[in-house]
Amino acid sequence: MERLIFSEEQSFKQSFVPWIMLASILVMLLGFGVSWYHEFQPGNYPNQAERHALIWSSVIAFVVMTAVFLFILSRKLITEIWTDGIRIKFMPFIRKTKYVGISEIVSAEVTKYNPIVEFGGWGVRKKLFSRKTAYNVSGRVGLRVHLKDGRQIVIGTQKENEIRRAVEKMMQNRIEKFEM
Repeated sequence: MERLIFSEEQSFKQSFVPWIMLASILVMLLGFGVSWYHEFQPGNYPNQAERHALIWSSVIAFVVMTAVFLFILSRKLITEIWTDGIRIKFMPFIRKTKYVGISEIVSAEVTKYNPIVEFGGWGVRKKLFSRKTAYNVSGRVGLRVHLKDGRQIVIGTQKENEIRRAVEKMMQNRIEKFEM
């Protein structure tokens, strides 16, 4: 009977990304405020077309930036380690749970890595011209899984010690199940 050993849910709410997005929205609103002030100050009489263009460009830019901000905040990385393998879900990109069976795993270890240098950032990332894939939200610690077919998966974590113990339990179960 398979059982859950470890579970972690991460989101971009825990990282620096929302602050950057919020700062961008505030800078944009400040820019629009300055534009509106210059456009509608006394003595300046813009024509109707210029006024409508300013209003609509402000509204559209604000709506688009807010939608992007909310979309990024809605992303979640769910990692589960079971006695029979690893399950990954990265909402909303990977709705179906991605399963890596214990029989496919050659080795798994918790390591430090550089997401920007190795994968080009955070999120679901595939390294060009290699067989490496990363699922991460923030930080520099992850579970690196080497598979029998030569692929490598890195799953970011904020719970370094807990995931290390879970991987040891999972791999011990592998030894008991497949090598006996």
